[in-house]
Amino acid sequence: MFWLWAALLGLAAAAFAAAPFFLGGRVGIERAATLRALYRQRLDELDDETRSGLLEASERQAMEAELGRALLSDFDDEEPAAKNSRSWAWLVAGIATPLAAAVLYLSIGEPDASMLSGASHVMRLDPAEDRIELDRWRALLGHRVQRREDDAGSWFLLGRIYLADEDYAAAAAAFERAHALTGEDPAVDFHWLQARYLAAGGRLDEGAAAIAERILAQTPNQPMVLELLGLEAFRRADYLEAVALFNRALSNPMDPLPRRVLMTGFAEARARLGDLLPAVDVSVTAKAPPPEGATLFVIARPPGGGMPYAVLRRPASQLPDTFRLDDAVSMNPVTPLSMAEQVEVVVRVSRAGTATAHPGDWQWRSKPLAVANAEAPIALQAELKPPS
Repeated sequence: MFWLWAALLGLAAAAFAAAPFFLGGRVGIERAATLRALYRQRLDELDDETRSGLLEASERQAMEAELGRALLSDFDDEEPAAKNSRSWAWLVAGIATPLAAAVLYLSIGEPDASMLSGASHVMRLDPAEDRIELDRWRALLGHRVQRREDDAGSWFLLGRIYLADEDYAAAAAAFERAHALTGEDPAVDFHWLQARYLAAGGRLDEGAAAIAERILAQTPNQPMVLELLGLEAFRRADYLEAVALFNRALSNPMDPLPRRVLMTGFAEARARLGDLLPAVDVSVTAKAPPPEGATLFVIARPPGGGMPYAVLRRPASQLPDTFRLDDAVSMNPVTPLSMAEQVEVVVRVSRAGTATAHPGDWQWRSKPLAVANAEAPIALQAELKPPS
């Protein structure tokens, strides 16, 4: 759009500048006729003055000669070279002005700003289906950041394109640049962490771990970050930590596919961890389909209530299923389940999605359980039903 308007303005300026060339002949003819008419009018006035005795014949001749010289001088003032010189000056000015404006705008302006409007849709492009469009944006944004190194938004979008193209090192560098310009932005940190993790072949170095901790400080249960940390703990064979991290990630609402992937990692880490005593296995069923969108809580807490020792949070649609409560899913590492003498287990289906009880919740509660000296996981059967 910039170049279209520039071209139109340039043509307009050139048209104004060229006007003297096309109109010059006509203007010259009209001016000559005017001068001749004035000359004849003045001669007639001299004749009248001579007849009335105001002028002598010799005086009239002298004045007629002077008028003739003045007429010739007026015509000489419009020599073709002079007229052409002025016309060329106008033409050069008319062309140079828009060109100078264009050069100045390219130097300090943003001619591609209009082309970048709506660039956020880059994040929705699919590398397989939108290859041409993705390549176009990659080239445009690459050129943009060369000219505008302080454009954090363009660096971020370029990083997204690199990430989609699996150019993870380039993506990490682009997000690092965006971070340097924006400071601690969770969106930038999130993608920067992902790019660094993938560029390192699925490992978290110290820098990536620092980014992860910074994100969790602002969003403690960010699922992707917890998943990456859980995978790193699994790689180190720290299965207790892996289970705890996967469990926190699974406590978030998420789409079915990523949930299934996380559940697979959670189950594998559980299997590698083995029995962690004390433990309570709770098989939960429901007499009727739970309310759509409801949340299931499985809680081990002091008898009668109090701060929970261990908590699991899952979609109620996951029922029926079996859940294990132990130190791996402790609510607080300072007060794990293994420190309790007795516990009660509460299973609740919550429409509100909070662990606090509300009217209309489906709830089941066990009798107090002595877990301190349990030599095997305690098995419970919990059946939920709508409140009467």
